[in-house]
Amino acid sequence: MRAALLLVLLAAGGFAYGGWALWGAVFATRAAPPPPVEIGDALAEVARSAAPEPDAPWPAIFDAYVPDPPKPASAPRPKQTWRLVGLVAGGEDAWAILSGTGGEQIVRKGDTLGVATEVVAIEEVGVRLRQDGEETLVGFDKTPRSLLADLISNASDAPLEADLPLSLLAGRDMRLVLGRAGSVRMVAPNGGQGDLVPEILWVREGHIYDLIGLRRGDKVLRVNGHNVFDPELLANAKDMLGQAEEVSVEILRAGQRRTIRVRVTGRG
Repeated sequence: MRAALLLVLLAAGGFAYGGWALWGAVFATRAAPPPPVEIGDALAEVARSAAPEPDAPWPAIFDAYVPDPPKPASAPRPKQTWRLVGLVAGGEDAWAILSGTGGEQIVRKGDTLGVATEVVAIEEVGVRLRQDGEETLVGFDKTPRSLLADLISNASDAPLEADLPLSLLAGRDMRLVLGRAGSVRMVAPNGGQGDLVPEILWVREGHIYDLIGLRRGDKVLRVNGHNVFDPELLANAKDMLGQAEEVSVEILRAGQRRTIRVRVTGRG
């Protein structure tokens, strides 16, 4: 009985204390917080009196950037120069002889010369080449003598006799001999009808066309009765000239048929 009474008294005391604490927390006047401590001025004074830190540079993590020196511009590729030796103009069968640093070369449309030079066309006025996207025309050499020959090319008083040294043909391909002699185009002399014959476009001084007296505009019809570009004639031309003392060259000049008498000289 006494123990139960003691427990009741303890419980009542606990409730009384808790109620009192709750009353004080809710209704009692709270004490004002303490004033803040002012240390700003003290810190500023310490900073002023402290010795300044040395201005030491930060250690470099990477080397200083040095740009690469500019690469020198590549020198432009020198353009190959060509000289026209001779040509035969006329459609898909046209060909020409060009002379460059590597010597003479027979070319046709579509051929490639050197590194990047293309033969675009073979025309009556020369050979058209394309190099590095630029087209150029390799034309005929013009000398005072050739210009004068152009002016009197169809003169009626032109000589019809000539001398041809046999040494000009010794050991040479007849096609190359004719190709180096100048430039021609293949035409049909009879109003576009009949066999094609060469018409002289340009004559190179000192070569066979010049020596036998051919001029610009002449159409060569026959040599000793044979078509000039007859394969049999070309194959046997050196033998024929080597055995003959005189060769007849039949031409059409200013609309008139003429015959040039060519004496073969220089036999040993």
